[in-house]
Amino acid sequence: MIDTDADRLRNGFLARLDDAMRALPHGVASEIRAGIVEELDGLDAEATAARIAVLGDPHQIAREAQDEVPSPVVVVAPPAAAANGVKPPSTGTRGFAIAAALTLSFGGIVLPFVGWIVGVVLVCFSSLWRVWEKIVAIVVPLVTASFSILVWSSITMVTTEDFGDGVSSTSNPLVPAWYDVMWSGTLLIGILLVPASGLWLLWQLRGRCAR
Repeated sequence: MIDTDADRLRNGFLARLDDAMRALPHGVASEIRAGIVEELDGLDAEATAARIAVLGDPHQIAREAQDEVPSPVVVVAPPAAAANGVKPPSTGTRGFAIAAALTLSFGGIVLPFVGWIVGVVLVCFSSLWRVWEKIVAIVVPLVTASFSILVWSSITMVTTEDFGDGVSSTSNPLVPAWYDVMWSGTLLIGILLVPASGLWLLWQLRGRCAR
């Protein structure tokens, strides 16, 4: 009967311990229970009662074990700007970038030269393009246009010196002269590069988001 009393005391204490350790991680609770079972194993009723008294209240054992369990590291993602009510600047949105590229391409048609300048300013303010992309889109058409003006001025000076203000008697007015072809071709390239540069910027926006 002594062993039966020892088993009753041991099983009752372990039941209370299991109930107290419900909130503990499974591995920690199993390790504590196994250690206590080992301590109580083989003891008679008197020794079991004495050892249980030394171990103390099961809830106190669970609280002490909980204090020693490291708290889980919780990684909190930074809240999105929209969640905090803070919107990204308008110059960093795709809508602003698209409007800037279209203004650069076709603004000069609506307002000659002035519209293109407005497009340049908008493109410079947008943060979705890299610096080198802005330089290419703005400088290449500008350099080409400046070169065409230079070529036109040079041709005008040469033809004036050669023929004066009159028309050469050997020239056919229905056939364009070589300098007319060169001037028209250079001007056409400059004109086409302006909308092409804006469309190229639109192409560069692929896969980019507001920042």
